[in-house]
Amino acid sequence: MRFRAICGCIIISVLAIITAVIVVCVYYTNPSDPSFTINDFYVSALNLSDISSTTTAANQTISFDMKLRNSNKVMGAYYDPVRITFSYIPNIKLTFVVGEYTVPKFYQHNKNSMWVRETVATRGIAPYNRLVTSSVFMVQVSTKVGFKSPAYRKKDSVVVVANVRVDQTGKKDSKKGIKLFESGVGDDGLGCLSIQMRLLILSTATLLVIL
Repeated sequence: MRFRAICGCIIISVLAIITAVIVVCVYYTNPSDPSFTINDFYVSALNLSDISSTTTAANQTISFDMKLRNSNKVMGAYYDPVRITFSYIPNIKLTFVVGEYTVPKFYQHNKNSMWVRETVATRGIAPYNRLVTSSVFMVQVSTKVGFKSPAYRKKDSVVVVANVRVDQTGKKDSKKGIKLFESGVGDDGLGCLSIQMRLLILSTATLLVIL
């Protein structure tokens, strides 16, 4: 009985150590990049119900509401200046930058969100074809992000984009928020998941050997 009790204590101790290692690896060595979501987007010049919108310089603006989210459970995030670039895509053959906005560098606590609500003066926007019911803008966010962790101090570049379709009122035509993603890349979460799966497989194999 005493031998079994000792074996049980050893197994519990090993399980606790393995669990601690997994938690440390998942939470402290594999931080998730911040997420960026466009909640509102309005282009005054494309409000075709307002005749003056395409001729008044003061109305050549883009108003937007963007959510910046640090979803990491235990790590705060240090942002370099966050550059937001707006490009107009009147048709598939044309794309040109019409405005920029920069958020000064800042720190964001773990599991925290920040909203950027601003109006940006543009270099001039006009409907390419008034018969077209919608127009498309590309929004790009670029910055560098570091995390408050003893095991992870490197700052990584973050570049994400999304297309926003605007209707004839100048507003974003979707009621849902539009999340920005890496261009051509969407497997960061899968990479993190694979590491976790390897750790779980390793812990299971260790237990089988012990038992």
